[in-house]
Amino acid sequence: MKRIEFNCHHQVLNVAQMRYDPAMRRIWPWPSVLLEKVASWIKSLSEELWLDAACGDGQLADLLGKHKKIIGLDIEKRRLIRARSHSYLSLIQGSITSLPFANESLSGIACIETLEHIVDMPAALEEFSRCLQPNGYLVITMPSVTLRSLWQMRRLKKPVYCAPQEHVRELSFIPIQGFPNRFKTWAWLKRWASKYGFKSIRKGGVGYLFPMWEGKLAWLEYIVNICYLEKVNNLLGKLPIVRNYPYYCIYMFRLKEK
Repeated sequence: MKRIEFNCHHQVLNVAQMRYDPAMRRIWPWPSVLLEKVASWIKSLSEELWLDAACGDGQLADLLGKHKKIIGLDIEKRRLIRARSHSYLSLIQGSITSLPFANESLSGIACIETLEHIVDMPAALEEFSRCLQPNGYLVITMPSVTLRSLWQMRRLKKPVYCAPQEHVRELSFIPIQGFPNRFKTWAWLKRWASKYGFKSIRKGGVGYLFPMWEGKLAWLEYIVNICYLEKVNNLLGKLPIVRNYPYYCIYMFRLKEK
């Protein structure tokens, strides 16, 4: 694996990056909310050394830099170059299916919006298990079927994907039947994680999207728009049924004693 070392230091978040662009947050806040929620979960733990697996442009590091020691890894050099301005201990070019770390060398791993792109997901889970210390933590996020996309699929009789050209899988709280697709249930992810020694200890989600009404019911869109206000949407996500259909699903696992 090729190692790329940078002198990383803390800087103010680059507002040119879409996740933290104030204008974009008003229009589509969920990527920012997702990162902040993941960071808050990690901050609540005592474990210090974390890997940002597939770190992308590196925004997570700025949310954790003062609280955790964090290493960034990504397979694309151009992303690592953009991540230089964020507060990583080091940046490493490599794949999550073949991590360049010693056994039991990490206390935590965050894998945000990545496993939907990885064909060999078991290989990634095996590597996470190998590199984590006993009782270490793994935080995974993946796109999930919302009430809106579920309604669209029932109406259109065809699958609705977040990113059909890029994703090999997406999650759903309930099984999706009726056409060839790549949807996997939340329970499916838990079963696979369990095979590599992980126990689910916390779950959550971000962004609760509702059906877009047409025709005589189009007036309901005014109500739907209110539901997309960030504070309102966060409250709706606590409701028993709604909370099972987030745009982003979040799981925290803990590695069992080996």
